[in-house]
Amino acid sequence: MESSGCSPFPLCWARGACVYSYPPPLPKYDGQLAPTKAMAAAYLDPNPTHALNQGVKPRFSSGMERTAAALERVLKIFHYFESSSEPCSWASNIRHGDSTDVRGIIQKILDIHKVRCVSCFGLRLSHLRTGEIHWLHPDMGVSHVRERYEHSHPQDDWRYELRIRYLPKGFLNQFTEDQPTLNYFYHQVKSDYMMEIADQVDQDIALKLGCLEIRRFFRDMPGNALDKKSNYELLEKDVGLRRFFPKSLLDSVKAKSLRKLIQQTFKQFANLNNEQCMLKFFEILSPIYRFDKECFKCALGSSWVISVELAIGPEEGISYLTDKGSNPTHLANFTQVQTIQFEERERKGMLLLDVAGAPEPLTVTTTTLNTAENMADLIDGYCRLVSGTSSSFIVRVQKEGERALPSIPKAPKSANHEKRLQGVRAKAISISDDIGGDETDDYAEIIDEEDTYTMPSKYYGLDEARDYEIQRDRIELGRCIGEGQFGDVHQGIYICPDTPALSVAIKTCKNCTSDSVREKFLQEALTMRQFDHPHIVKLIGVITENPVWIIMELCTLGELRSFLQIRKYNLDLASLILFSYQLSTALAYLESKRFVHRDIAARNVLVSSVDCVKLGDFGLSRYMEDSSYYKASKGKLPIKWMAPESINFRRFTSASDVWMFGVCMWEILMYGVKPFQGVKNNDVIGRIENGERLAMPPNCPPTLYSLMTKCWAYDPSKRPRFTELKGQLSTILAEEKAQQEERSRMEMRRQVPVSWDSGGSDEAPPKSDLSRCPCLFLCLLLTPANEHPYHFCFSHPFCLLPVLFSTSFQNVQLRCKSLLFRV
Repeated sequence: MESSGCSPFPLCWARGACVYSYPPPLPKYDGQLAPTKAMAAAYLDPNPTHALNQGVKPRFSSGMERTAAALERVLKIFHYFESSSEPCSWASNIRHGDSTDVRGIIQKILDIHKVRCVSCFGLRLSHLRTGEIHWLHPDMGVSHVRERYEHSHPQDDWRYELRIRYLPKGFLNQFTEDQPTLNYFYHQVKSDYMMEIADQVDQDIALKLGCLEIRRFFRDMPGNALDKKSNYELLEKDVGLRRFFPKSLLDSVKAKSLRKLIQQTFKQFANLNNEQCMLKFFEILSPIYRFDKECFKCALGSSWVISVELAIGPEEGISYLTDKGSNPTHLANFTQVQTIQFEERERKGMLLLDVAGAPEPLTVTTTTLNTAENMADLIDGYCRLVSGTSSSFIVRVQKEGERALPSIPKAPKSANHEKRLQGVRAKAISISDDIGGDETDDYAEIIDEEDTYTMPSKYYGLDEARDYEIQRDRIELGRCIGEGQFGDVHQGIYICPDTPALSVAIKTCKNCTSDSVREKFLQEALTMRQFDHPHIVKLIGVITENPVWIIMELCTLGELRSFLQIRKYNLDLASLILFSYQLSTALAYLESKRFVHRDIAARNVLVSSVDCVKLGDFGLSRYMEDSSYYKASKGKLPIKWMAPESINFRRFTSASDVWMFGVCMWEILMYGVKPFQGVKNNDVIGRIENGERLAMPPNCPPTLYSLMTKCWAYDPSKRPRFTELKGQLSTILAEEKAQQEERSRMEMRRQVPVSWDSGGSDEAPPKSDLSRCPCLFLCLLLTPANEHPYHFCFSHPFCLLPVLFSTSFQNVQLRCKSLLFRV
């Protein structure tokens, strides 16, 4: 198998930029590329206008002067890394300097997503109105690209798109070992299919491909989930069938028939996992859509003698077909190509390939120069891929009077050379760190990465976090009181000159090595700063410099789950209902602020005092801006606490928070027992689909358990809102407190000892004269099961009745002097 050239470090990192002050000799390399083949490296200038302010012209300006504000130094690069937004909006904004090249832009995005097969990717520039396409060579300077194209059309008319263009032999086998690349290629092919041919394929194929995407997209959904009407309606109305099936299919089949077809087809793929769905998708699509090669209409020779369709791909190499029914004729392998040239002749494009062993160059004529240039980039990419190098094979035909920089002699690829190369790379990284960049700041800077959720602009940003900045020397870091996957929590003291020392909790980040990681970690603080509620943990401040800290109020009694387990025998039912009520007020507050918490569980509730709990851990919380729900794309989620629509469709709403709150109430009533004990996460949804719910906790009031079951309604629209839950829990709490007070009064009556006020005398009280006493003095001997007798004295027989009707006794004896009554 040929080498894919998937090195994580491009050779260009070792190359430095040179400034020539003498007239260069005859050129060899393409002047539209970097000034030399060695100038692909581009380090981010901490002051992007530095060169301009000194009067130095940028590269490839063709003599045009530019001011610092002439071009916005941010590129929006569209890509196919899956996120929670709509596929058409998957993009990253990249800041670039004058020295940044296309390779640097590609490398930075792929580093973020840990893609190994870097040499398979290319950058495509498309004009949205005319459909004009330009493939940008990796060695091209970004400034030159923008000057060349954005002067002819407005910037907003262009779309920069990162695509997999160069495929190694057996690419699917290689991609399965690099999941980010496989996922990327799948989304790219699926997008091309939906845009280009989906409306022309057979109904059966469209159904299969659409159901495969549903299976992959909702990977946690059971195979029979679409049989439920509510699930299918959620898929149809909230997600949209148009995301999975072509418009022609949806318009041509009646709704009821379409539902049956989708349900039947989906069951064929119900047991496939994520990777199997993608590979099956490729298998079904490949006979009708060749996504593994590119074809160009052109002519062989320097004139229109033989009109052909030139096919370029990993299996065909460079081949051509004279008509659709003919077999391809092989022209050359990529390993045979030595140099590539293109030029314009008589308003046509001309591509010349120097092929090893051929007596003369292979000449291809195209309708435009742009087509020849795109073909040259494709062949060059394959040549670089199979040879495992980043050096370009493109050379440029010299025009009369043109001047260019001299070629750089090729260094021998020895072991010593590689060691020196690694040293240069390490040095380049350390220099980048010294000038203020982060550890991956060698090529370009990512401003925002939309692969994961970010807060809306009005709420989110490091600048916003700095409004709550606290000086580190005012924090005394104490012992560790909790450990997590991404950081630890410490107890500490906040020393402020204006107020007394305050005990605080300090959340630390383990690996905040870049701005993107810092922003994700600080997202919880930026969420918390918007809340002001007595039962929500308050944010004290943040420290945004490494090591990053979030400082919160300290809840001294720790997590609610541990608190319940430790004090199980000291907590009464009213306290448990009180905790549930307090949480309902906090969640009703979040609901009014349009936030979903997504992780409501006893472990994420903190105990401030024995009668006060506070909702914490807002790491999964999301703001629902204009939509009614939030769609999660990645990350671990608490399956056993989640609503069925969240497990099946990763759909989170206030209604799904209500479900989780019901589970949390169950945990509280069970004194910290986790739900679905002994059940695997994968089996939980099956039990819920079958109607199984958590059992009624011991001593739980029936009204409270009825409220829980309402929270666990399968249909989200039938669950109560938090405002309703708050009111009903308030009523249940008041009833329980009233009953508790009544029980206390009765208990006090039972425990009142027989006492005779002797006035300080040790003499026995005088005997009663029944003839002079207006009422009988009755002595009650109570003998409850397994307890010592209790003695009560009543002034009238009617006082006895409440006790008799409220207590069960084995033996009750009433004594009135010589009279004995047995009950």
